[in-house]
Amino acid sequence: MVTKEKPLHFITSFQLAMLNLKYHLTEEEYFDYNYYTAWAAPDKKNYRVWYYLRVFILYAAVAGLYIFSRRSEQIFIDLIIFGVIATVYFLMVPYLIKRSILRRVRNILSKPENQHVLEEAEVVLTDTGIIDKDNASESKYSWEAIVKKAETPACYYLYTNSYHAIVIPRRVIATPQDKQELERLFNQYLPLSSEFPTK
Repeated sequence: MVTKEKPLHFITSFQLAMLNLKYHLTEEEYFDYNYYTAWAAPDKKNYRVWYYLRVFILYAAVAGLYIFSRRSEQIFIDLIIFGVIATVYFLMVPYLIKRSILRRVRNILSKPENQHVLEEAEVVLTDTGIIDKDNASESKYSWEAIVKKAETPACYYLYTNSYHAIVIPRRVIATPQDKQELERLFNQYLPLSSEFPTK
C-alpha cells in the first residue's frame, strides 16, 4: 500500500522591529537644541574661537585708540581698567549668547505658524528608516539621510542637515527594552556619526 505524503508548508514570519515615541517638546528642550546647534556643539569650536578673536581684536583696537588719544601718564591704570572690563565681558559671553538665542526661540514660538513645534510629535524608528510627524507635517527619512547624531544629557539630535534635526528627549525612552532597541538602531545604522556629549 502506498501512502501519500502530505506536502510540507514552510511558514516564515518576520516582524519588523519598531520603536514608536510620542511626546511634546518643552520650550527648554527646544531652546537647548537651538543653543547646542548654533553655539555649543563640538563642531562649532572654530566658530566660537573666531567669535572670541573678533571681539578681542575689536575691543583691543578701541582700547588702544582711547589710551593713545589720551596720552595719559597713568597708562598702567588704564590698561588694568580695560583688562578688567574685557575679562568680565568675556566671562559673560556664554550668558549673552544664551539670552540672544532664547529671544530668537521665543520669537519663533510666538508665531502662529510655528505652534506645532511644541505640540504632540511622533517619531517612529525602524530598520528601514525614520518617520517624523506632528500635527502640521510628516517626513520620512532613510538612515542614510541622517548626516550626524549628537547626544546631550537631555536629548538625542538626529541631524538631516547642518541645522535641522529630529529631537528625541531621553525622558521618553520609557523602558530598558526601548533604550536597548534605540541603541541597537543607532549602533547599526549610525555607528560613526556620534558626537561627544555636551553639558
